[in-house]
Amino acid sequence: MPGSRQETQKLRRSLSLSQKESFASSLMTGSFDQFVNAFAIFLGATAVQIGWLTALPQLIGGLFQLIAVWFGQWIHRHRLIVVSAAMQSTSLAVIALLALPYFKDDSLGVMLIALVVFHVSANLIMPHWRAWMGQLVPDQIRGRFFGRRSRIAMLTSFITFLTGGVLLTFFESIALTWLGFFILFIVAVGGRSASTSLLYKMHDDHTQPTLGERHSLAQSFKHLYLLWGDIDFRRYSFFMAGMQCFVALSGPFFAVYMLRDLNFSYLQFTMSTGSSILMQFLLLPLWGKICDRKGNRYVMAIGVTVIPLLPALWLFSDNFYYIICVQMLGGAAWSGFTLASANYLYDQKPRHIHFASYSAIHSSLSALAICLGALSGGYIINWLPESISFAGIFIQIERPIAIIFILSSVLRGAIAIWYIPKAPELRVVNRGRVRDLMIRIARFTPISGVVIDVVNRRRRDTD
Repeated sequence: MPGSRQETQKLRRSLSLSQKESFASSLMTGSFDQFVNAFAIFLGATAVQIGWLTALPQLIGGLFQLIAVWFGQWIHRHRLIVVSAAMQSTSLAVIALLALPYFKDDSLGVMLIALVVFHVSANLIMPHWRAWMGQLVPDQIRGRFFGRRSRIAMLTSFITFLTGGVLLTFFESIALTWLGFFILFIVAVGGRSASTSLLYKMHDDHTQPTLGERHSLAQSFKHLYLLWGDIDFRRYSFFMAGMQCFVALSGPFFAVYMLRDLNFSYLQFTMSTGSSILMQFLLLPLWGKICDRKGNRYVMAIGVTVIPLLPALWLFSDNFYYIICVQMLGGAAWSGFTLASANYLYDQKPRHIHFASYSAIHSSLSALAICLGALSGGYIINWLPESISFAGIFIQIERPIAIIFILSSVLRGAIAIWYIPKAPELRVVNRGRVRDLMIRIARFTPISGVVIDVVNRRRRDTD
């Protein structure tokens, strides 16, 4: 009985610490993720450099998902999570220092290395955090616990993000923009450092596999190769990778377009981006209900009728309020598509013993696609001439980014037409309701707004 009481106390303490950790990590999300490209522009990054800053960290981080589960066999899950979170804090501190006027030489190269460390750490954390929470949180309170946790994360991230925009606008008005970025990133360092401390204090009774139970890296990759033979999974992964590639073709450059071409203030930049994020937050519960009634493919189909149009819509007007409307439309479409597409993989493999491996393959392919898209966008913008002549027609290209937006729209539509009409509607009876999913805000991204981790409350991830 005393032992049982002690275990209960450990559980309650860990659950309380986890809610506090949600607040701390969301300070990092709100003060860092959406401002990275704006900071790079402040440092004078070209379109090609923006492409590299977006692409390479995503690629290397995504590839680490393929070895994250294998890596966890050799280092205890709790220690791996805490050390990786500490590495993120360190990389954030390096980026914060780059805002200081004394560190501007070669700052973009150092920033690229720091972002690689940041994304590698995040991808080492992700699968183990999900497994840890799946074991830690009792089934009977899981929905309530993660519902509260997601509300804390959403509200904290959004308020921090808006406050950051106001802060940057103020310091820009007194010619101290560097100080605004420095304060923002110090907040991110503080948030992740507090998060690391809270994660360290939480209880984890995970047992490491014995030496005989561990797999070699070669065995792990062979296992992943065999899973890739699943045709339905492969088609879906190619669709999602293609969509993210063509979104990344234009996504990293919206900040460039707003801050350089349209001369938006940091406050306008924040309000524009924030309107999209707010729509995603507000509409997630509604989309969850529609997914339950109509299915995830149905909601994905609605999303891809709008998502291909979004980049092209930016070209019809430079008016700030028009851009806000386009962003809100994009937020509405992305919230449904993100939720439905994340759960569609669960519908394909609702209780598969190797689900984490399927997820790692899926994420790594998407990371490669994002890398190709972002790099292609940067180099195309850099390569486009100021004018072209075709069949005797002279065309002046005032904004090369406009070509990228149109190309992104066309290719998004093409990949949607290739996959969605033939995609099956998967109605899995025992997967629970989509609106009862555990949702964690993983990060903000300049590519498609909010990136969420979705974990079905009625299942536990195993691998």
